[in-house]
Amino acid sequence: MMAFQNNVALYQAPGREGDFASCNDAFAVVPPLGGCFRAGSTGTVMARFAWRDDSKPSLVNNSGTGEILGFVRNERTALVNWDEKNSMTIPQGQQVSVYKTGDFWAKSATATTIGQKVYAKLADGTIETANAGTTKDGFIETPFKVMTAAAVGEIFIMSSWS
Repeated sequence: MMAFQNNVALYQAPGREGDFASCNDAFAVVPPLGGCFRAGSTGTVMARFAWRDDSKPSLVNNSGTGEILGFVRNERTALVNWDEKNSMTIPQGQQVSVYKTGDFWAKSATATTIGQKVYAKLADGTIETANAGTTKDGFIETPFKVMTAAAVGEIFIMSSWS
C-alpha cells in the first residue's frame, strides 16, 4: 500500500540531497580488498558523512571518531517500509558508496555561506557549516567547502575541489 500524496511543491528542487551537483570528478573511497563497503548494524543514512566501523573495516557507520571516511552518496538504495513515507537509510549489510571527493547536494542544520567549511557531526554524520578552523564541539572539519548559500534545511552545494 502506497502512502497518499500530502503535499505539492510549486517549484522543482534544484537537486536531490546527497546526489552529484556537477560533472566534476568524484572519487569513491577504495573498499577493502575483495569486497565493498556495507552498512553497519544500524544501517547507514545517505547524504551524511561516514566512518569505518572499528570492529570490521568493511562496515560503514554514520558515527565515529577521527577523520571521516567520506560522504555517503544518495544512490536511491534505501528501502522504504510499508509504513514509511520515505527513507534515506541503507539497511544493515547492504552495499554503500562512500566518496572522498566531489561536488554534492547536501543539507545543513545551519545556514550556509559561500566559502564556509563543512563539518560532520561525530554522533550521526549530519552537517553543519562554519568558518575554516572553527572548533565545534562534537564535530570534525571535512575537506568540503560551501559553494552556494542556503537557509537551514535547504539544499546547498558542497565541494572538495575548491
